[in-house]
This record gives sequence, structure tokens and C-alpha cells, in this order.
Amino acid sequence: MKILKYTLLAMLVFAFCSCEGKKGTKQEPIAVIFDTDVGNDIDDVLALQMLFNYEKEGKINLLGITIGKCNPYSIQYVDGYCRLNDRGDIPLGFAYNGVNPEDNKYLRPTLDTVIDGKKILQPQRSLSDSLPEGYKLLRKLLASQKDASIVFIAVGPETNLARLLESKADEYSDLDGKALVKKKVKLLSIMGGLYGNEFDFPEWNIVQDLKASQKVFAEWPTEIVASGWELGNKLLYPHQSILNDFTSDHPISVSYKIYEKMPYDRQTWDLTSVIQAIEPDKGYFSLSPKGIIAIDSVGKSIFTANEEGKHRYMLIDKDSVDSTLKAIVNQVTGKK
Repeated sequence: MKILKYTLLAMLVFAFCSCEGKKGTKQEPIAVIFDTDVGNDIDDVLALQMLFNYEKEGKINLLGITIGKCNPYSIQYVDGYCRLNDRGDIPLGFAYNGVNPEDNKYLRPTLDTVIDGKKILQPQRSLSDSLPEGYKLLRKLLASQKDASIVFIAVGPETNLARLLESKADEYSDLDGKALVKKKVKLLSIMGGLYGNEFDFPEWNIVQDLKASQKVFAEWPTEIVASGWELGNKLLYPHQSILNDFTSDHPISVSYKIYEKMPYDRQTWDLTSVIQAIEPDKGYFSLSPKGIIAIDSVGKSIFTANEEGKHRYMLIDKDSVDSTLKAIVNQVTGKK
């Protein structure tokens, strides 16, 4: 009888310890790669801040950033912003001979802004530092990670992604680009396209490098979740957050005010791809049925439902708009 009692007691202790162990187990950070066209629109900066906040929370490991806007000041801006968030060590890649070489509105003015005798962004890397080609950096990062572990977030023209798919075996991996992506990437969360019947025009990100966009949607070998123009258009980032949640010398505040005349509420296109990629189980959005997204000759995104397809696009109902927007703002500001 005593043996039975001791056996039962031991089993209970083991079960309790096992449960406690599971509760106390810290989830491994998600390995993330971010491809951005900082400088074209202001939402890229807000999306970048979201990612740094996720990393500070221990939810992600931001492996590297590739830049799809072929403007040298985009390198300096991203590097300065990384250093602002104590990530001056983060690898950067650049789409040489890519698209959108123009300065646009806020890159140089923000980089030139001096407040209290100090520049608000202090980059140490520039075009002269011979950054690796974006696709080469991607190959290096992918090859170093566990299989099926990487969440890839792309919020600009698809230049770097298409070049990755076209790449051959090199010093980083014996696999070609498609095989390397298939082996290492878990998900591609992409801001690109237009879905549903509400609007009908070629989306901006898609048409900047149309051939690259066509290649990525046709050949990317893993799951793709797309955020269409119509989604971010329903979620407007409140200008009050820029005014109240950031100091006047913060680069977000400065760049936002340079980009357009305040007050204005900007669409959260890129931000939707970030929050869905990192927190897909929170129910901020719903997803379409599985299918195939094809990009036609003028850049329109055509979705065809197909149970064997690897593509889905994001949806939101009216009742979720306020709560999802609040979650996005909280992630940008880090005020949860």
C-alpha cells in the first residue's frame, strides 16, 4: 500500500513539474528578414519601428534588412534608424541598379535635421561602404538558419526577392535560390496587390518592378500571405499618435511631418504585413481561402481560389477595424 502511495505521489509531482516547465518555457524568437523601400512612403518607417519593438519584447530576432529602393540615402536612413534602436550591427543589403532612385520627400531632410546641435540620425554606413547585393545578403542569412524557420516580410518592390529566386549556388549554399527559399523560409508576408471587388487598379508596389513581382508570385515556393492596398486603406494611422507618443526630435515625428503637411492620417499598408506575420493568432485579420495570385501584364493581381494553392490574402471586417488599428498603434509606440 505504501509503495502504491509513493508511486502515485511521484506521478503527481512529475506531472506538476512538467506543467510548470511548459508554462515557464519561453517561446523562441521568430527569425525575421525585412525587405523595405524606406523613402518612398512613410509607412516603412513605422513598420521598421514595429519590428524593433517586437525585438525588444523578445518576440523576434531581426536577422537583416534589405533595401529595395535604389537610392543611397535610403541606406543612411536605415542604418541611422537601426543605430537609434541599438542595432547598428544589423546586416544591410541593397538593390543596386534597382528601381526608385529618386530622393523623394523625407530621406535627406531627416538625415540633415539637427536639433540641439546634434543630428537626429547618425548613420555610419553609406553607399561607399560596399554593402552586399540584397540577394547575396539574403542567401547568407537564409543559409545560416534552421530549416523552415524564417518569416520573410516584404513591403516594397520585389527586386531583391526576384534576384534571390534567380540566384545560383555560391559560397553560402550549394542550393539555388528557389531551393534555398523552400528549405529555409516558413512564410512570406508581403504588402502588394489589390484584392476583392472594391477597387480595380494595379497596386503601386507591384508595378514598380513588374517583372520581379510576376516572378515572385509565380515562383516563390513557400506560403505567401498578401496584404492588399484595400486593407491598409481601411486602417489610418492617427496623427495624434505622432504628436503625442513621439518627441518632436524623434525621426518618426520629423519624417512624418516632412512627408505631408500635418495633420494627416496615413494608411498602414506595410504595418499590416508586419503585425500579421508576427502575431497571426491574434485574430487581427482573417484570411481568404487558399489560392493562386497571378500578376497580369499591367500589374493587376488576380486571385484564383485553389485548395492546392499557397497564396492567401488578408481581410478585415468593420467590427475589427478599431481594435486592430489600436494594436498597430500600440506596437509602433511600444505602449502596451
